[in-house]
Amino acid sequence: MRKFLICITGMPGAGKTTAAIHMTRFGLEVVSMGDVIREEVRRRGYPLTRGSQFRVVKEVREESGPAAVAMLSKPRIESSRSSVVIIDGVRSPEEVSFFRELGTVKVLAVHASPRRRYFYLVSRGRSDDPRDWRSFEERDEIELSLRVGDVIALADGMLVNEKLSLEELGEEVERIVGEWVRDLEEKAPSGAGKARG
Repeated sequence: MRKFLICITGMPGAGKTTAAIHMTRFGLEVVSMGDVIREEVRRRGYPLTRGSQFRVVKEVREESGPAAVAMLSKPRIESSRSSVVIIDGVRSPEEVSFFRELGTVKVLAVHASPRRRYFYLVSRGRSDDPRDWRSFEERDEIELSLRVGDVIALADGMLVNEKLSLEELGEEVERIVGEWVRDLEEKAPSGAGKARG
């Protein structure tokens, strides 16, 4: 059976990774495109900084086109033993098109306001998170230049993470993904088996 790929997109700090990680409790595997980029940063000998990550995204896109990061993710997806794979961090329509060659695709956009996202990123305190509002805006501008906004606009579903608790966020992503999986199973030919982790 073809894999069912659930592509999660959204701006930095919207809650994409939190939503993706929630689904691992059901045995679903998560392929992080951020991890793929960080691995490529190390392979190319750059320091593991936010600037290096965007530099490598730009380099691989110049070398292989706007679906380049999706191409680098392919081995992880194909080696997954789960028939439903969560892909965290999709940034371009071309990446979505590439994933459609590997399986059935649904795109889930996680949205939160800039203020909410800024508060989350600053409170998270990771070394590559923005230090002030200007650096936050610059990061957003880079993300939008990668066409993440186009993926959000064309998503199959939208999860608004504005005032949700972690538990509520998990319940909402579980509801949306659960509906998609059930719909896929109902459409599957008799005897084709069910999508499962």
